[in-house]
Amino acid sequence: MRFLILRILTHSELGMFHEYRRQGKEGSKQRAINFDWNVVDRVFPAAKDSDLIEMDLLHDTDKGVSNARQWLKRQDKNWRLEGNCPKDKLYHYVEPGCLFAMDVEAGKSPASGAWAVFSADDHVTRAILADGESSGLAKSAMIALHDEEGMRTWQILSDARPDLFSAPKKEGIMSTPVKNVVLNNGVELAPNPARLVKILAAVGHTMPSAVADLVDNAISADATDISIKFGRPDGGHGRWMSITDNGCGMDSERLSEAMRIGGDSVYEDNSLGKYGYGLKGASWSQAKVFTVATKLEGEQSHHLTWDVDNMEGWIATSNPMEPWELEATVLGSSGTVVLWKDMRPPQNLSAARGLDPYSYEVMLLERHLALVFHRFLEGKAVGRKKVTITINGNHVEPNNPVGHPLASAYDAKTVRIPTEYEDGKVMVQAYLLPNEEEIAAYHQKEGADAARRARDLISLHGNWNDTQGLFIYRHDRLIKWGGWHQMWRTNDEKTKLARVVVNFDKVLDDAFKINISKQIVQLPMQLQAEIKSLANLARKDSQKKYRKPRQTPTTQPHAGFSTGANATRNGAEKMSAPTLSPTVSPGASPTPAPKVGIKEVKTDKFVWKVTKGMTGSLDIQVSDLNPGLSALVRQIRSDPHALSHLADFLGGLDEAEVQRHLMTERDD
Repeated sequence: MRFLILRILTHSELGMFHEYRRQGKEGSKQRAINFDWNVVDRVFPAAKDSDLIEMDLLHDTDKGVSNARQWLKRQDKNWRLEGNCPKDKLYHYVEPGCLFAMDVEAGKSPASGAWAVFSADDHVTRAILADGESSGLAKSAMIALHDEEGMRTWQILSDARPDLFSAPKKEGIMSTPVKNVVLNNGVELAPNPARLVKILAAVGHTMPSAVADLVDNAISADATDISIKFGRPDGGHGRWMSITDNGCGMDSERLSEAMRIGGDSVYEDNSLGKYGYGLKGASWSQAKVFTVATKLEGEQSHHLTWDVDNMEGWIATSNPMEPWELEATVLGSSGTVVLWKDMRPPQNLSAARGLDPYSYEVMLLERHLALVFHRFLEGKAVGRKKVTITINGNHVEPNNPVGHPLASAYDAKTVRIPTEYEDGKVMVQAYLLPNEEEIAAYHQKEGADAARRARDLISLHGNWNDTQGLFIYRHDRLIKWGGWHQMWRTNDEKTKLARVVVNFDKVLDDAFKINISKQIVQLPMQLQAEIKSLANLARKDSQKKYRKPRQTPTTQPHAGFSTGANATRNGAEKMSAPTLSPTVSPGASPTPAPKVGIKEVKTDKFVWKVTKGMTGSLDIQVSDLNPGLSALVRQIRSDPHALSHLADFLGGLDEAEVQRHLMTERDD
């Protein structure tokens, strides 16, 4: 966890140096250098709000380089570097615009490192500010560069001040040059291992999605218990994580194949793996070094390690592990553990209120796994046993995106998609979620916190509007969610209660263009047409919850169509009839009914039609396609209040597109 911190110092900060004060240049009583919040959060993600972050730092003095205990102290708007105000005269050159550089090893407590100040016209300052690695200083007074992010800047500093700074080992440099092997028909050109790994690691993983890829492997190995340990980044071993399962484990031959890029793995019908790349791609996207230890029932464990800085000849090493690594990779009777070391910190990470960045990362990981693997955590994944996942000893509880008791399901439909070798099957089912008022009413007895948590789970802890749309599963594992893909371009606020679950198996991987990280999927036009027809019902029902019901002067708004918790919905056939409010409230004077005109017509275009005139009058046309409705109209045509209720009732049926279903059945 080594960082290079750069800051352009301002006039108010230079009072830290006694020499600046002796020259009468001090304009304020601040005696410390400011450290921006985002920098401290990235470099020290486990620091608590009330903590002092202690550091042992080398720095220049009149007598040479010296070491002093300093610390970062939290202030209202930032942190401040305190504990050492140099009295040395050598700092006579400090002026606003000079460059402050700190090299800090933050993977232990107290941290250690060195700092120096370079004048604005120093060749070091000019060289660093002329390099693209300093680009962040254009919009921020301070930046923190990790590892290869500041490779050239580190080299400039170590060349100028080797007593304070040392450049990290460069990736991709091999101890011996690659020899080109001349063959009969060409030249064998082996790739540079470290640079190829860097390309392969850029697959678009976040830390949670990378961990999910390893959980895929564990479940495919019949694991029922998966334990994730995310070490504190200041615990002495840097930024590390282990993912341990109790699956079947591997022998040495299978382990070697698993560690090979594009390993020739044989996948079961319901396997969550795909390319033989997940282990390597996910691991390299997060860490420079990863070790896989595995154990078969009744046998000893064995391990292999990939280290980006030591990959000459594509040799995975099996060197003895350090004591803390052995502790982090302990296995039961069988299983596999993946240990990530030298993990890269996130570029940007906003901490939640009351949480430091490290705890926030743990929270984001928990939320991701709770959603992606909810069917496995619930024990509802086809052909799989129930799975338990823990993070630092805490159980991950499933978050089913359509699992609230008030969510109502429409009829499921199976769609066949032809492929070159066999037909694939896709299960499609639409759902309508409860709105916030319904959630609050349902959880009223449990209290406001329960209602708030239910809403957070349904909205996936974010913007509810962004989570409407498709939830696409591959073998019961959620791979993509939110949005309507190419079917509708935007997410309408009024359709945010509509979700459609789509589940397919690996037969359709090629047809759906699943990418290496299993995060991109393209649905064929045939399937989109089927999904759109089912989604339309849920979208329109969602819109009705936002649409104000039709009102007349004599009636209260009709209640619309309702379903019970988890009821099955299928257009109008499964819906209950609207409930009408009484015409006149007790003790109130009757209100004159609106003018309603009735006309019986002969047509095969509709069963009824309700129109509203410019003066507010209502006209009802009734065909002879439904004798019962025609008879009812003749019975009540002299009662204006009854006709008003009928117009309101038929209008509600039109909103639910009941007549369309009736006409479709008649045509069939």
